[in-house]
Amino acid sequence: MTDIQHRMKSDLRLARRARGTQQQYMHHVDRFMSRLEDPTLDDVGEEEVRAYLHHLVDERKVSPYTQKAATAALKFLFERTLGRPEVTKPIPWPTITSPLPAVLSARELVAIFRAAPSPQQRVALVCMYGTGVRVSEVCRLRPEDIDSERGVVLVRKGKGNRDRQTVLPDRLLENLRRWWRNDRPSTGPWLFPSRQSRSGHVTDRHVREGFNRAVAAAGVRREGVRLHSLRHSFATHMLEAGVDVAVVQAMLGHRSIQTTTRYAQVRTDLIASVPDPLERLVDSVRKG
Repeated sequence: MTDIQHRMKSDLRLARRARGTQQQYMHHVDRFMSRLEDPTLDDVGEEEVRAYLHHLVDERKVSPYTQKAATAALKFLFERTLGRPEVTKPIPWPTITSPLPAVLSARELVAIFRAAPSPQQRVALVCMYGTGVRVSEVCRLRPEDIDSERGVVLVRKGKGNRDRQTVLPDRLLENLRRWWRNDRPSTGPWLFPSRQSRSGHVTDRHVREGFNRAVAAAGVRREGVRLHSLRHSFATHMLEAGVDVAVVQAMLGHRSIQTTTRYAQVRTDLIASVPDPLERLVDSVRKG
């Protein structure tokens, strides 16, 4: 690792960026620097930054979200760590479209949970849906974060380095106790430990692979279904059940309530309750 990479890691920590953000930024900076001959970046400018981003978009066909993360990482590198904001200031931010989130039905969820490749992956997926936590958050849960007396789960240093609480469903608690008693390895402080991971806990990749395999085995073929759909489904189903949107916002850890109210767009109970426009049209003709 070069001095520049060490300084950027320090800058990210001092800026108190979330752990996931630090890892994501460093990943893109490492990839960017590996394509360059000058490790000092003294002669590297806007042209090289654009070339890397074009490589991502045109050759690797990354999503707009990945492009945005790479752009943010390089802007941080040049503006904050190197003090050369003129290099990345002309680089435009990609336009991010916001398709409606894919929400899984109850039948699909049960089928996915049953098809999970291992007990650990199954319980982790159930935990993600039952609490609405992100995959990075479920991987870092500790046993002491499960407060069975109060019926809550403590999420430590979630997105934005913020702590929060979310619901602990009774059925999830039963699943966790069964997992702890019958299947959990006895080593380490983590709820979902891993002997293969240097961090000591199960990795995002392991949980994601389990989800993808379970989706395929369950025969779920709808477009847009991915691991984060468990969180989308939790939010939408909570709103459909009548939970106040501010409570859902707090459980999800959203900064803005507008982010949470987006799930109202896919509430099937609201859509199904809309009056029949054709029936109203016929009624109007009859009355006229």
